[in-house]
Amino acid sequence: MEAVAIYHRPRNEYAYSEDGHTVQIQLRAKKDDLTLAEIFYYDKYLELFSPIITPMQPVACDDLFTYFRATLTPPYRRLAYYFHLIDKDGQSYWLDECGVSLSDSQCIANSFQVPYLNPEDTIRVPEWAKSAIFYQIFPDSFARSKAAEDSGLPVWGSEPHLTKHLGGNFQGIIERMDYLVSLGINAIYFCPIFKSNTCHRYNTSDYSQISPMLGTLKDFRDLLNICHSKGIRVVLDAVFNHTCDSFFAFQDIVKNGSASPYKNWYYIHEFPVKVDHTYRYERFSFEEHMPKLNTANPEVQAYLLDIACYWTKMGIDGWRLDVANEVNLDFWRTFRKAVKAINPDILILGEMWNDALPYMSGDMIDCSMNYPFSKACEYFFLERRMDAEGFQNQIMRQHMRYPMPNAYAMYNLLGSHDTPRWLTLAGEDDARIILSIVFQFFFVGMPAIYYGDEVGMLGEDFVKARACMNFSPDERGARLLHLYRSLASLRSHSMALTTGSFCWLIPSFKNGSDPICMRRKSHNEQYILIINNNDSTTQISFALDDLSLGDHMIEVAPMNYRIFKNNEEIVL
Repeated sequence: MEAVAIYHRPRNEYAYSEDGHTVQIQLRAKKDDLTLAEIFYYDKYLELFSPIITPMQPVACDDLFTYFRATLTPPYRRLAYYFHLIDKDGQSYWLDECGVSLSDSQCIANSFQVPYLNPEDTIRVPEWAKSAIFYQIFPDSFARSKAAEDSGLPVWGSEPHLTKHLGGNFQGIIERMDYLVSLGINAIYFCPIFKSNTCHRYNTSDYSQISPMLGTLKDFRDLLNICHSKGIRVVLDAVFNHTCDSFFAFQDIVKNGSASPYKNWYYIHEFPVKVDHTYRYERFSFEEHMPKLNTANPEVQAYLLDIACYWTKMGIDGWRLDVANEVNLDFWRTFRKAVKAINPDILILGEMWNDALPYMSGDMIDCSMNYPFSKACEYFFLERRMDAEGFQNQIMRQHMRYPMPNAYAMYNLLGSHDTPRWLTLAGEDDARIILSIVFQFFFVGMPAIYYGDEVGMLGEDFVKARACMNFSPDERGARLLHLYRSLASLRSHSMALTTGSFCWLIPSFKNGSDPICMRRKSHNEQYILIINNNDSTTQISFALDDLSLGDHMIEVAPMNYRIFKNNEEIVL
């Protein structure tokens, strides 16, 4: 056994509780190194006891490791435990806090511990997130109401600009509600809607006011109520890392310098403060019009928490936290307590482009924008710089990075307002994006559609990707729209695709190119997805006791896929 590959720690994704009564325990070992892994657990305060022995199940593997998991129910909410491992040669090992040994003589003294299952320390993610199908709307570009056509705004369909408005508004979204319902989505993430002097509104000038270009507070309430009446949840964008340079506190600093009562609301390096390229104050990136807030300042915290609570009480269903990993952790902990006290089922979605585990201990965010997922799909489906095995390994490493409640709520996007259009990245190759979309809807997490991707909109950079929505798609767009609607319908009616288990399947026989094969399974339903992301046909069969497909050879054409539900093929 490779002892250096063995890993466990009594926290994060390796030891957590979802309900305050049971504990999920995970162990990592070298791939295919162990024939047995089991947990010996007991209560640390009992003087006379025999440890309870629970076998662990292998639940996943990548190119390096196999991951084992078990669910424990400590009778007194206290847990002390250690591991017994047997390798392929039949040799026994023991793992405790001091490491791996050949004897269990010190395991009781050196046990891992989860000292007490405090209900407040559990990882609780809104249950509705598991079945969410998200649609991201860039409000300036999605739809303009008929009443606003003669308001002096640019002609709808004009070229998008980084800061200039195209004139989308709430009434336009309301008028297109039937379209959104027909798409099959059940949650909308809106890019910023608060007062700002740009079309993107990521430079907020007043968090308490709706952008006049979008409409009034009544218009927003109407939109929120209509969404809820259609079974669609609403998530707003919280841009709390920075403000606009026209924000009242920053303007007071510009006017009054070091005498300003708001001088500690930002990170000011020198006075007087001028808005130019000179780095006199911290900012988002190097954007002089976006000064960075000091969210460690109690006054700033109080102001932003009042804002968050105001909109939460209005009935929204979630917050997307812009640049979440550049804001101090203590603020997000306080933020979570404040909004969850109003609505325990509110979703907190963080914008992270990398590993988000430090924020997923149950005290900050529920999930993050899964850009690593998007990048893996780009490398495999669009660019084919990665083979099937490499893709499966990368996806599994990402999946096993998080506690399962968080993993099942990850915001699995392909494109967004910060990326080129997905079809453009694919070189306008329909087959490649189709395979990626099918995989997106079958994988664990919340599939997210960036507005317009469902009709094949193009855009070579993030600005061009914010063009006016096309509600009259061409033949290609119509085919993609049909695919999205079919996948959304399939997923929304399936327990296996929302809450079911996930695993890769290894064919017992293969002739031709390497496909990816996966299974989603619930109590009485299972889906098998086979994707051939190659230019040649593949033939495979499986040797699985519970899969009658194992009796048949399955052929998948080049750049194609096949779906089986309970062993019967379905066609979208």
